[in-house]
Amino acid sequence: MWPLAIAGWVTSFILTPVINFFDYIGRLVTLIGQALWYILTLQIPIGLTIQQMAHLGTDSLFIVTLCVGFTGVILATILAQQAQDLGFGAHYVGGAVVYSMAKDLIPVLGSLVLAGRVGSGIASEIGSMKVTEQIDALRSLAVPPIKHLVVPRLLACAAMVPAICFIAGFVGVWAGWIPMKLMPGVNLSHRLYFDSVFAMLDYKLMWICYKKSLFFGIIIALISCLEGFATRGGARGVGITVTRAVVISMVCIFVMDLILTV
Repeated sequence: MWPLAIAGWVTSFILTPVINFFDYIGRLVTLIGQALWYILTLQIPIGLTIQQMAHLGTDSLFIVTLCVGFTGVILATILAQQAQDLGFGAHYVGGAVVYSMAKDLIPVLGSLVLAGRVGSGIASEIGSMKVTEQIDALRSLAVPPIKHLVVPRLLACAAMVPAICFIAGFVGVWAGWIPMKLMPGVNLSHRLYFDSVFAMLDYKLMWICYKKSLFFGIIIALISCLEGFATRGGARGVGITVTRAVVISMVCIFVMDLILTV
């Protein structure tokens, strides 16, 4: 009995997760290869791509800008308080805000918000099509589902996530000047604040922000599409798919952020 119990435990807690992990990676690599084939051979549905850019990108601008803007205010407030407590000049706050936000906060925070909004939308839409057999109908009509569903969403996320993060970051850095005028004992002029911002901001910092946002946008699109195609079990399965897509996208964003930072 004991050998059978140990074998069952090993299978359940070690072998099965490992097999599932490599199966997931294999399906993801296959999806990436098929999508790249259509992109490199210029088999791109232009109309669907523009439609997805408007739906996934423009409609998400307000919520991302709002979150990043409040982050800029909070970060500037904390840095100004620390500068006062330690006896440093508050005129360095602008440079610290733009450095920390462009290096990590803007792409990570913006992508996490987009993973919750955009990723859930992609996963639920494709998942609903899967359980209602619309994807099988596309195949029967000789329309490749990867070309019709994945490529437009992948290109839309790759284009719009960096653009949204840059706009939101601009608003966040501007919003960081607000507490400089409202905090007692600081009253930093906009000229000193933005002199510090532009002294710290350079093309290398902007490239880091763009590179991270681009990778995170691609991750959101690929994970959400992959989970959507794996949906089964009706309406309950769609709900599970949406949860898995958002959670896995967020975890992958943090892992990729660590890799790119290191």
